Amino acid sequence: MSEEARRVFKMETILGVIAGKSGADVADLLGYLAQRELSAEELGAVAPIAKGWLYSLEPRFMSCEYSENVVFEEWAQKQAAALGDNVSIEPIPAAEMAGISVVLDKMADAKATTAAQAADVADLKAKVEALAPFEAKAATLEKQVADLTEKLEKAKADLAAAQKDLKAFDGKVAINEKEIESSVKDMVSKGLKEALANLPVGAAAPAGAVAGDAAAAPAAAEPAGFDDASGGDVPDTFGFGASGAGDDGFGF
Repeated sequence: MSEEARRVFKMETILGVIAGKSGADVADLLGYLAQRELSAEELGAVAPIAKGWLYSLEPRFMSCEYSENVVFEEWAQKQAAALGDNVSIEPIPAAEMAGISVVLDKMADAKATTAAQAADVADLKAKVEALAPFEAKAATLEKQVADLTEKLEKAKADLAAAQKDLKAFDGKVAINEKEIESSVKDMVSKGLKEALANLPVGAAAPAGAVAGDAAAAPAAAEPAGFDDASGGDVPDTFGFGASGAGDDGFGF
C-alpha cells in the first residue's frame, strides 16, 4: 500500500484502542482502519480486529497491558515514552476485513430498516395525534347514526304492521254507487214529507202536492170548449207538452 494511504495518529489514540477506551479520536481511528463510517454498535465489532491489526504492525503493543485501576492518561504517557508520540499506520487490508465487512453490512442494513420503521411509527403516531381532536366528534356522529338507524327500523316495523292491518280490510269496504244514490233519494223524499207535514194549517200547497188533496177539492166549472166526450183526457195540444196514458201526466 502506498504511503499516501497511511495516516499519522497520536500514540495516546493508538493506546486507547489497545486499552478498550472510547471517544471521538478512537472512533476516528477505528473508522480509518475499517475504511467506513461506523456506528456505536459497529465500533465495538471492529475494535477487536483493529487491535489485532495494531499488534501485527507493532508487536511491542502486546506488552502494553492496561488496568482500570490505573489512570489512563498517566499509563499512556508512560507507554509513549518508550514507543514514541505518534504512529504512522495503514488501513486493515480488504482481505482481512472481508469477514467482518459482511457482518457490518448486515448491521448497517438492519439499522437502516429499524430507522425506516421508526420513522413510519413516528409518522403514524403523528397522524393519530392529529386525528385525536376529531375522535369525540366521530363518536357523536356514530351515536347519531345508531339512533337514526334504530328509528328507521322502528318506522319500517310500524309500516309493515300498518300494511298488515290494512290487508285485513281488503274487499270488505266496497263502494256501490247505485246504493248511495238510492239512499240519497230516500233521504230527500223523507225530508220533503216531513216538511209538508210541518206546514201550518191553511198554508198554500206547493206545486206537485199529493194527488189525494186535489181530489178532495170541489170540482171547478168546466171551461168553455171542454169536451166531455174525451173522457177527461188532456189533448195533445194542452199545457207544456203531450201527455197520455203512456206518459207521466205532467206534460213536462
